[in-house]
Amino acid sequence: MKKSDFKKKILPELGMLVVFIIAACIYCSPVLEGKQLMAGDSVSGIAAVQESVNYTKTTGNSSWWTGSMFSGMPNYQIGGGKYMSANLLKPFYKLFRWGHHNLLVIVIFYLIAFYILLRAFGVQKWISFAGAFAIAFSSYFFVILAAAHHGKCTSITWMTLVLVGFMLIYKKRYAWGAIFTMFFMAMGLMVHPQMSYYMFMLIGMLFFAELYIHLKEKRYKDLLVATGIFVLALIVGFGTCSAGIFANKEYAEQTMRGGHSELVKESDATNKTKGLDLDYATAWSYGIDETMTFLIPNYMGAASGYNVGKESVLYAELVNNGLPSNYAADFCKSAPTYWGEQPFTSGPVYVGAIVCFLFVLSLFLVKGPYKWALLAATIFSVLLSWGHNFMPLTKLFFDYFPMYNKFRAVSSILIVAEITIPLLGFLALKAIADKSVDKKTIFRSIYISAGITAGICLIFAVFGKLFLSFTSSHDAQFSSQLPEWAYNAIIAQRASMMQADAWRSFIFILLGAGLVYLYAAEKLKTVWFGLALAVLVLADMWPVDKRFFNDSNFVSKREKSNVFAMYPYEKALLEVEKDNPSYRVLNLTTSTFNDARTSYYLKSVGGYSAVKLRRYQDLIDEHLSKMNMNVYNMLNTKYFIVKSRDGNITPQLNPEALGNAWFVDSLIVVNTPNEESDALNVIDTRNTAVLDAQFKEFAEGFVPRHDSTAQIVMTKYTPEYVEYDASSALGGTAVFSEIYYPFGWNAYIDGQPTDHFRVNYVLRALNIPAGNHHIRFEFRPDSIRYGDILSIVCICLMFATMLGYAGYGIYKWRKKAVAK
Repeated sequence: MKKSDFKKKILPELGMLVVFIIAACIYCSPVLEGKQLMAGDSVSGIAAVQESVNYTKTTGNSSWWTGSMFSGMPNYQIGGGKYMSANLLKPFYKLFRWGHHNLLVIVIFYLIAFYILLRAFGVQKWISFAGAFAIAFSSYFFVILAAAHHGKCTSITWMTLVLVGFMLIYKKRYAWGAIFTMFFMAMGLMVHPQMSYYMFMLIGMLFFAELYIHLKEKRYKDLLVATGIFVLALIVGFGTCSAGIFANKEYAEQTMRGGHSELVKESDATNKTKGLDLDYATAWSYGIDETMTFLIPNYMGAASGYNVGKESVLYAELVNNGLPSNYAADFCKSAPTYWGEQPFTSGPVYVGAIVCFLFVLSLFLVKGPYKWALLAATIFSVLLSWGHNFMPLTKLFFDYFPMYNKFRAVSSILIVAEITIPLLGFLALKAIADKSVDKKTIFRSIYISAGITAGICLIFAVFGKLFLSFTSSHDAQFSSQLPEWAYNAIIAQRASMMQADAWRSFIFILLGAGLVYLYAAEKLKTVWFGLALAVLVLADMWPVDKRFFNDSNFVSKREKSNVFAMYPYEKALLEVEKDNPSYRVLNLTTSTFNDARTSYYLKSVGGYSAVKLRRYQDLIDEHLSKMNMNVYNMLNTKYFIVKSRDGNITPQLNPEALGNAWFVDSLIVVNTPNEESDALNVIDTRNTAVLDAQFKEFAEGFVPRHDSTAQIVMTKYTPEYVEYDASSALGGTAVFSEIYYPFGWNAYIDGQPTDHFRVNYVLRALNIPAGNHHIRFEFRPDSIRYGDILSIVCICLMFATMLGYAGYGIYKWRKKAVAK
């Protein structure tokens, strides 16, 4: 490469990379100080997987099952197990998935990925530099960082590069496109399937644009070649993740995402889908008017608990009405300023005032199929994010669009709009830079676009207080506990926040429009325009992001570790039960079924997971939430964690817990899930078990009787396998206080495989012959075993493609060198 080429092509992009790194380091400076993010989901995630982590550290083995949450469940989506195929990608995981745990690296990867995306669309490098900041600093991408939703962040980044692969393939850069598609699917597809799914929806839209282009230009061969290569790359990419895909597919059907409860309830039939219940899936639906946050960040009051500070209208009103300043300051640190209809929110989706201006500008300047594909993707993203606020479209997608009904929090689909809106906006700048539009049209479009976006901001800044209510139905949760003047002060604060941000966006639009005008008038070179625009975009986006993700989200490593410091009652229990391999607790001092902290040290009847087993959720709804002791006993709930009168947390022994396993005297066969669940309200689970008719063959020949000599004792517990010794004079049916899962668990009696079955709605049972026997349950999912084999084959195909292309590149380089 010539020295001049290096200066023109490579050096500027190396400089941009340095700036990206510096920007990330400044934003995430607490990371450089050794501090760590403190977020509820990060705590839950660590606690949920701790049993698996400890098991791997102790034995070197890994397990795909955890017994520490919800009485036992597969850990496919919470972590802990290890794929054999992952060893082939281990060096890349170390390099790239470092960012999965390091906020600073995630921000750097954000910027790099979005820069590459813009370049793939043909945007000039210095304009792409500004565009990378515009997309990456969209507020939601930082809100999910603060919430420790790092799987979402990583998936968005890598799937953006899969989109780049798609673009390269249809630009006839087949090898690079295939490599990008395969490799980044391998890295990111299963990190967060929901985000990957939304990105594929965007790719689908762009495919129709390519289809139109190729058919119009009669490039049929190019279309077939590109589509064939992309499909093959997709197949290999999916194949690299086969183990995860197979395991999660069978698991999803057993969870809340696999369909509604088997129990027939008196509920609205329209709420049921083949996936999640509509009410649950659409609980977090973006409000129709809430979409104004794209342009005005605090339009809807920012967050559910927002720090408005001492300079706020709310603080002044509280103090003026006699509230001591320290109490007023504390209240203002987490004020209920959000007035939308989502249950709660950590921050709005703000794509930027300047970006919104550029988006409107693109509607006038950008031409061709890609404009309409990106616009359609934007519109669908917004409409689907409205969820229950736009139910006809939501219901249509839930009922007929494959896999869509497996995902909750429909507002998350706005990640598509957060990419397509700035992408369209920067394609407008590309049109100006390419001089593909005459100046008269450009100037007129700038005036109109600035007039529309700035005009909207001006209306809300001047008149917004007159026609917006600044109230929410959720206000009833706290307004009745406040004097009227205090509630009015909160409303005034909300109005003040909206008005201030409306003026703020108005100013940034004028500045942005002025800068674009100077560029269009050729008063600025592209490099200076790109740099100036990057500074202006950061001046707009950075402070907004800092409202929701800032230094206050970090704590020292010691403070973070203190969250998992062993409580006195945990230490006491572990000491008392040191010879007991497995028992469970019910922690009544926390939100039992929405908190995983208890699972860090103990095996819990509760926990936190969005993918808990459907039948276990039924058990919570019908029995555990109603404190059915019959059910708690059969789950071997040996201790209830309660607060004593003096405020100390203490374990309370439950002497009625049935232990790890027991023989029953009688079996009842019922015909429906409702009958099976209802029976748990009346039977004595110590002596009787109820089973569904689908397992009636296991009850054939059963003779009701009591064997006073029968006993069964757990001798070994691990999350991967469990062992028992059983003895009985008559033989019979043993019930185990372990959760039944139809895939992967294999039962053995004296080393010989045997079938087990489900009783009591969720538990395992086994028919054991008379005499002394050794029982073993092993979790060996075929989906993992066979999926791993296919994953290894596809990873090898991917590496072969990469090596083949590298070899071809070396051959061409040598040939060229010899010719010279």
